[in-house]
Amino acid sequence: MMRTINCILFCLLLINFDVKSSIQRYIVSILLLIIFIDVSGQHLNYDIVVYGATAGGAVAAIAAADEGAKVLLIEPRRNVGGMVTGGLSHNDYGDRTVIGGMALEFYGKVAAYYQVPIYYWRGPEPHAGEKIFRDWLAEAGVDLLFEKRVMEVHKNNGRINRIILSDGSTVTGKVFIDASYEGDLMAGAGVSYTIGREAVQEYGESWAGRRAILPDGHQMLPRVSPFRDEKSGGLLPLINPEPMVGEGEADRAVQGYGFRLTVTTDPDNMIPFAKPENYNPDQFALIKRYYEVHPDAGNMVHCGSTLPNGKSDMNSSGPISTNVIDGLNWEYPDADYGRRDEIWQAMKDYTLGLLYFLSHDPSVPERIRKQTIQMGLCRDEFVENDHWPHQLYIRVGRRMKGEYFMTQYDLESDTIKYDAIGMGSYNIDVRHVQRTWIPMSRFPELHYEVFNEGYISIPVAPYEIPYRSLLPKYEECRNLIVPVCMSASHVAYASVRMEPQYMIMGQAAGVAAAMSAKENQPVHRINIIELQKRLSNRGQVLSLKENIYGAFDYKDEIIIDNNMKRFTEKSGTWRGNETEHNGRYQMNYAQNDEQGTFSFKPWLKKAGLYEVSIWHPSDKSYSEAVQILINHQNGTAEKVVNQQNNGGKWMILGRFEFESGTQKVLTVISEETKGTIVADAIKLRFIK
Repeated sequence: MMRTINCILFCLLLINFDVKSSIQRYIVSILLLIIFIDVSGQHLNYDIVVYGATAGGAVAAIAAADEGAKVLLIEPRRNVGGMVTGGLSHNDYGDRTVIGGMALEFYGKVAAYYQVPIYYWRGPEPHAGEKIFRDWLAEAGVDLLFEKRVMEVHKNNGRINRIILSDGSTVTGKVFIDASYEGDLMAGAGVSYTIGREAVQEYGESWAGRRAILPDGHQMLPRVSPFRDEKSGGLLPLINPEPMVGEGEADRAVQGYGFRLTVTTDPDNMIPFAKPENYNPDQFALIKRYYEVHPDAGNMVHCGSTLPNGKSDMNSSGPISTNVIDGLNWEYPDADYGRRDEIWQAMKDYTLGLLYFLSHDPSVPERIRKQTIQMGLCRDEFVENDHWPHQLYIRVGRRMKGEYFMTQYDLESDTIKYDAIGMGSYNIDVRHVQRTWIPMSRFPELHYEVFNEGYISIPVAPYEIPYRSLLPKYEECRNLIVPVCMSASHVAYASVRMEPQYMIMGQAAGVAAAMSAKENQPVHRINIIELQKRLSNRGQVLSLKENIYGAFDYKDEIIIDNNMKRFTEKSGTWRGNETEHNGRYQMNYAQNDEQGTFSFKPWLKKAGLYEVSIWHPSDKSYSEAVQILINHQNGTAEKVVNQQNNGGKWMILGRFEFESGTQKVLTVISEETKGTIVADAIKLRFIK
């Protein structure tokens, strides 16, 4: 705008100037300089520069500002919150007892926004999440800079001294934090990183490398040919043309990318899925063939109410879903900005085309078309971006090779770290990395068939995250911290990569950066004990050694929710329900229509008399005679609860003596009786 105004002024002056005199020539020369200097190419100087306004980046910036640092948060696009506000509203987390500090503060803000108990919702609607983050950043005094990409990173004596942005601006800082999903600042600084899967033998990880083709919850059904026709042998679209490596071997594979749409079936708030400008139904020939071979197969997408106000976070569900696993995901991490923009647009076009195809193409079963056409984008979300998410779901891209490289061993065996700055707990969760084809023996012939490859989901107990895993090698860079593209193997990163854990690491990065800047020390040489103290003072959970309940910090009142896996045990099939009942305790509850048991096993610090209560939602479809067993110091008490009544509140079952330690206190019995059995939560209140 300023350049345009300057040009207009220059033209007007030319009309009135003869430019013959030396004074006039001097004036014209000055005007020319003004015109052709990029007025947006400013010089900015801060204590802490955070690149990437992901949830982890926002928390890092706030944490640093709260430590007294002058902070600039740079975002290459236009929004804050990353995936937390960009479609992944239904946040993934494992053991909530390890989510403390500012991550817990964020979920507390979400609860306050909706006036519900904390964790009643896994996360906010996108517009609400962005408001929470923007208000929080403003309160902390963080300066924001949008739509600026890092183009150059200049170092001197192992330190970043300045970065050049896409508008020509120069930004200097004492300490830099790369909190982007792509790790462009890290890469530009010459820090070592890796992309793809390591081989099994590289770090001795049993879940590393290319995986076997096995059934899973998102696998293709068999007998679907990958070829356009058997004669030509050309592959159909949506299949990765790159041949697979051997099982357990390394490759360039990264998890599937895609957009997590916020959708609704509410006609008053729904915008139908539009037909893309470059729509080509041939792109979805594989889906057509899939339904020809399996006409009774389910929908490739879903719309369950997982968010407030009847909205849904549309995750990948079917075998050919909103996840892109045709090879574009492999190309993205190291692509330049231009190519990434092309991939981003191709993935958007694919997703819109998929939804339009499922809604309208006559080759799709009518029941699927009817289901899909009832869904649509939310009119009140992403209003500045045509109601489309502003963030692509980059599950994993570059991964730093830093001072400490986390592996499967750190999640399963060596879980205690002297420099712990937070904890993780989520499954080793790898979504499919590619859609491929393999030969299948179908006597008496050999057929090639389409399958998805790479999916694993392996439970792990809570583990400590070392500060060193956020740091580049000392000799590579001494004033950079990387809390998102942190240092971990493909397997370990698959657990660490969840948004609450990005926030946990972001808080540590922000506090550490502020300490480093204030003390004029490399980020590697700050006082780790002091860092841990500051994090603990703000509620960060560094270890479960002192308090097994972590952030919950129970004393005389202990609550065990059904999804607290360390403190529950079950037999039979219990299905989890998150949002379909307002009477649930906090975030979910479990149901069983068959035989089984669900036990609650709290850890009691002290022996004594406790008041025992139970919580359940109520519904007329639930059983009116649920058997409850309470195992106490003096025997077993039997209770019968009518789950059709008194839902959504604590029901006192009595007072009982218990010994200290972990014990199976209460068991819900599910038998072949009329109605569904619910296991939700219990509470023990110490009396004496």
